[in-house]
Amino acid sequence: MLSSRSLLAGALVLGSLAVAAPAVADAPACKKFNDNGLCILWASGVGVPGVSPGGSGGGVPSDGTPAKANSGAGSSGKATNLLSVNGVACLFMGALVPTPPKSDAVWGGHNDGAIYQCLVAGSDVNGDRVLLFWAGGPPPAAPPPDPRVLARQAVTAMQLKAVTIGIVPEPRPGSVGIIGLPTWMWVDGPAENTWGPITRTASAGGFTVRATAKVKKIVWDMGDGTQVVCLTKGTPYADSFGRQSSPDCGHTYTRQGSYAVTATSYWSVTWTGVGESGVIPLDLSRTTNITMGEAQVINR
Repeated sequence: MLSSRSLLAGALVLGSLAVAAPAVADAPACKKFNDNGLCILWASGVGVPGVSPGGSGGGVPSDGTPAKANSGAGSSGKATNLLSVNGVACLFMGALVPTPPKSDAVWGGHNDGAIYQCLVAGSDVNGDRVLLFWAGGPPPAAPPPDPRVLARQAVTAMQLKAVTIGIVPEPRPGSVGIIGLPTWMWVDGPAENTWGPITRTASAGGFTVRATAKVKKIVWDMGDGTQVVCLTKGTPYADSFGRQSSPDCGHTYTRQGSYAVTATSYWSVTWTGVGESGVIPLDLSRTTNITMGEAQVINR
């Protein structure tokens, strides 16, 4: 945390510019997620959640220095509102106590109102930074956060991934399956973030959204024009099974050749919070390659 002297020095210009309560910052929205559920494209004009694109007022960085606003507490109390002070996103911390004397430049010549503080978490090499500003009264209570935004943040925290493909014949050099014999497919090493269920939460402004994700089905594109829908993880093949067909997820090739096999897992993410609920569909894919041949060719 910066020293109180540094904080006040940084507030001298802020105080002369802030003549009204800061506005509540808009909630960001994600337009595109990658295969791991991380946002890679934010809505136009919106930055990463809690990160200011850079302010334009004295005493506030104007060089694009990130102003993270995702910390829930500071040295003086619990933050409740996400605000924008001179273009910098920060968390409202309440009135400054003790109050600086009216002769302090932070008052900007005002005799009424109060001096308030706003936390910019982790924005300085020394830790959190506090912005001071004058306002005639405390900022209005922030509206509840958009639960859909929090739900997406919870999904991001899950770090969902496509399944690791288990298949016989094995996808390695020299491994050739025999056409007409069963091909087995399964999820290799299923984990909570590749199969589910997995639960994560995201919070803002005292509100929390809880999201739970699990795979509903896997669609296997076998590369020969056939799709196989499996509602289970599949059964790993063992040599003792011989020429048996998979009991729950299999296929039989009729032509020799190399095939690109793609497993697409279809997730259902159910969420609830802030008085609402919903479902987020999500699909993740992984591809591998196998080779099929005729028995007489393999035996030569």
